[in-house]
Amino acid sequence: MQYSEQIHNYIDTHKREIIDCLKELVRIPSIRQVAEENAPFGKECAKVLEFTQKLYEKNGFKTELNQNGGYLLAHYGAGEKSLGIFAHADVVPVSDDWIYTKPFEPLEKGGCIIGRGTLDDKSAVVCSLYCAKMLKELKIPFNSRLVMFTGANEESGMQDIRNYMSEHTKPDFSLVADTAFPLYRGNKGRLKVLINSNKKLSKGIVLSGGTGATVIGEASAIIPFSQSVFDELSKIENERIDVNKENDFLKIKAKGIAKHAALPEGSINAVAVLTRILSKIKAFNENDCQVFEDIYNMSNCYYGEFFKIENEDSEYRKLTCVLTEIKTLSDGRICLNFNIRYGAEITLEEIMEKIKEKVVLLDFEEPNLEEWSIPDTLPKDNTFVKALLGVYSKYTGEENPPCYINAGGTYRQFLQNAVEIGTTLIWDGDIDLPQGHGSVHQPDEFINIEGFLKAIELTALMLIEIDKYFKEC
Repeated sequence: MQYSEQIHNYIDTHKREIIDCLKELVRIPSIRQVAEENAPFGKECAKVLEFTQKLYEKNGFKTELNQNGGYLLAHYGAGEKSLGIFAHADVVPVSDDWIYTKPFEPLEKGGCIIGRGTLDDKSAVVCSLYCAKMLKELKIPFNSRLVMFTGANEESGMQDIRNYMSEHTKPDFSLVADTAFPLYRGNKGRLKVLINSNKKLSKGIVLSGGTGATVIGEASAIIPFSQSVFDELSKIENERIDVNKENDFLKIKAKGIAKHAALPEGSINAVAVLTRILSKIKAFNENDCQVFEDIYNMSNCYYGEFFKIENEDSEYRKLTCVLTEIKTLSDGRICLNFNIRYGAEITLEEIMEKIKEKVVLLDFEEPNLEEWSIPDTLPKDNTFVKALLGVYSKYTGEENPPCYINAGGTYRQFLQNAVEIGTTLIWDGDIDLPQGHGSVHQPDEFINIEGFLKAIELTALMLIEIDKYFKEC
């Protein structure tokens, strides 16, 4: 492929610089926080955009920072056609069970970088920057306008991309570097559904857990101390349940196995672990046990079985329905947050109606639809899809590489004329980690350095191929 040798040599020469750039981004704890002036998603999310702006400007690129909109644009080229590359620099919340380092203290180990955001999605920010740097510094002919988008609200609502879309025309074609290679040509529909109980737990009982984006890996219950409850819990304490007396309360912590809500296979929801045990405690009153049992039944399945919304088709595969957050409201009622991904053979209206039918019977409030998107894909024979798969095939030597539909939600769902790619070509590393660690949204999240550098190389070649197609049109 043309320019492949120059690109490879550039990345090899700048390897240390690229690694250090990612580590600096990871050090910024860009989890959504309370809104402040000029920081609608919190000061750390604002800080990561400002840091990224300085990176681009230091390398000679024009930028537009919309801090109130929660996004940064950087630009290269001046052609008639526009080509976007989209990344986000915000991250999901962290737990306290990281093994090798703290989440925002990046560590190189076993040929990898460990730290929150290394995979999802700060590596894409670095990839975007270095693709533009190579086009510019290697003087590679480029006839399009390259628009590099960095968002700060992808993980907690995607208001950043909505703000961008209300103020700008979307690019003619885009790469969203937030999934995996070879490429993803579409997305399942996505729903965020909140359900509140009408029944109240007894005074002093508090349940909590989850971030709203992940199968819950850790959940807890705080209960006023009772010797009889303590005695019952002590008999069933195991490797997934920890019981401690703290002053006049019992704190019960449950451990599960966290995974991205869109891909729950192999996970264990900590809320199901917790509420299954609590529902069996004889010392609790009947009302509390019933609430615990209802929550257990809702959280102990991943494919909509409880709500009778199971659905599967050949293109989008199985519908998934995951409890991703639980909290106790001030009046003792429980708020449940469900993350649902669905295909084209069931409608949003059908899903909501079936959930409503089920929860009303259990004396829960009607479900509240907080966020939604519909299923959307490019056809397999789309010109861009075929061209990019061709680049991937030439680069890797893999014949007839597959393309997928993403169960997860990314910026692509707002762009339509776009595909998703990844930020690594190697997913493992020389790191000893237990199940539930190392991947997206998990503790000890890491990226393989060699795989990351190869991904930058491949992404640059993909951008050149799309620009070539634009020129020929």
